[in-house]
Amino acid sequence: MGAVKKRTLLDNAWLAWWAGALLNAYGQLVLITSTVRIRLDPATAQLLQEPPQPVIFALWHCHVFFMPILRRQARRPVAVLLSAHRDAQIVGVAARMRGVQLVAGSSTRGGVRAYLQLLQLLRQGCNVCITPDGPRGPARQVKPGIVHLAQQSGCAMVPMGLAMSRQRRLRSWDRSLLPLPFGRVVVTLGPPIPVAADARAAAQAADQLGQALDHSSAWAARLLVTPGA
Repeated sequence: MGAVKKRTLLDNAWLAWWAGALLNAYGQLVLITSTVRIRLDPATAQLLQEPPQPVIFALWHCHVFFMPILRRQARRPVAVLLSAHRDAQIVGVAARMRGVQLVAGSSTRGGVRAYLQLLQLLRQGCNVCITPDGPRGPARQVKPGIVHLAQQSGCAMVPMGLAMSRQRRLRSWDRSLLPLPFGRVVVTLGPPIPVAADARAAAQAADQLGQALDHSSAWAARLLVTPGA
């Protein structure tokens, strides 16, 4: 019965829109009632200052709820790669309401079209944001697409980390973290990772990005308990 209700919701554009609006309202509630701190590595801060350079933000799929917060820090528009599957429709509605441009596609559906669109946006000066382990896992394993995008565009990858004092872990494939109101949130943007245009550099960059994402989250966790860390 639960699966039938879910399909009914996703097949009904009106109901999906209202569900997305409710998700957006919840996100606003979290932001209004929470203390949110954003810390940047100095090199990343330099990239995002005048004249700002487009970058590829990366974060683990379990932190996807806080993708739109990048609009606070980036001086350029941010386009987010979102799965083309029906399950992502509700998230897409909420993201648009929070001022985020969407690019629909994944490794299993519409991937080539989405990749070319992201490449064009970067060349036009727009930042993009990707979950390199999504949308269908395995969790916390970097797929090659983001590295190839960095190579072709010449843009650096910037790892994003997250830590929250009040949260709930969902029963999804990526064990997504849902923030709860009235908590403390720390978002970190680690050092930029440029990628040279050769195969060996691509393999090394994928490993480096995975480690950097974990390090950024560890940095956020330290700041959550020790503000001066």
